[in-house]
Amino acid sequence: MLRAPPPEGAVGDPWEVYLVDTVEGGSRAVSNERDPLSRFDRESTFALVDRETPTGCSLDFALARAIAEGSLRREAPATDIGSVRAQSEAVAHLMTPCAPPQENEAAFQAAPWRCIVDPGSEPFDRGASLFVEWVDATFGTEPGSLPLGAWALAPTRTAPSASRWVGAPTTFDVLRASLKGVLGRETTFDDVLLKFLLARASIEPRPALSWSVPWPVRARRLTPAEPIAPTGASYVHVDCHGSPHGGKLRLEAQWEDYARMRWLVVKRDAANKTLAVLPVTSTDHGTAASMTVEELDGVDHLLIVVQNLGSTEHAFDPDQGDWEPHGWLLTLEGQPALGP
Repeated sequence: MLRAPPPEGAVGDPWEVYLVDTVEGGSRAVSNERDPLSRFDRESTFALVDRETPTGCSLDFALARAIAEGSLRREAPATDIGSVRAQSEAVAHLMTPCAPPQENEAAFQAAPWRCIVDPGSEPFDRGASLFVEWVDATFGTEPGSLPLGAWALAPTRTAPSASRWVGAPTTFDVLRASLKGVLGRETTFDDVLLKFLLARASIEPRPALSWSVPWPVRARRLTPAEPIAPTGASYVHVDCHGSPHGGKLRLEAQWEDYARMRWLVVKRDAANKTLAVLPVTSTDHGTAASMTVEELDGVDHLLIVVQNLGSTEHAFDPDQGDWEPHGWLLTLEGQPALGP
């Protein structure tokens, strides 16, 4: 059973649910007032639920989402709206047997180059529950321990006269500290993000590809239609069916300054099973990387994953709002086998 704190109504009042004509996404919690007596920031809320929501599983899910969001705002009201939506959606999935709304996951997977949490649209943010659920299932001690733990570890103190909540620590600050070393010594949250981006490539619906190209008999230069925002990624699919026996693939990548980009090459079979993951090494503040991919016999295709780790000058902050995306340039060229 989830041990989430119940949402709070205004001082002396119960938590209330209002049925209204239209609510984007079907339901949400609405901020009411702050708790003036709490040592840490606390906020009361009430819920809005679309009156047209069908009874049964759909209504159960709508109520669970509103309750989860109210619980989050009670414990960590400074949480950015993108994280609020993603985490409350993930907790609602645990509270009810209902399947998640497919349009939300589709919206998230259709734009992998965006920040994992990006309050540009509610469906995308709700779909980012895929990230919350993956981290929770991979590293949590029990279902829901990751989002609920993040609420408990992100207390803030805002001066009574302030017009907005103090925005730190954020959920990402908590994850950076809590998941440091979880994948081995010297690993960081960057490595956790990269592991998720690899897992994301196999989640249905699949993330949109920046490019899907046949075997490059001659050198090809590719650049994305959409540059990558911090925590986002690009995916490039390279078909190996035209590669000669013993052939190789030369890969040369460049990207813009002030961005930390990480590149991986994933060898996969026809069933999309991963055969090998090859990191393309570069220096910490470099803007170029290259490698030659060998032993391609039996490989159906390559998936090249490009991850934007964020600025070289500061860690990713979901409250920043206006992130600077960065482009890349990838040159691919097939090479024949050497020797007779």
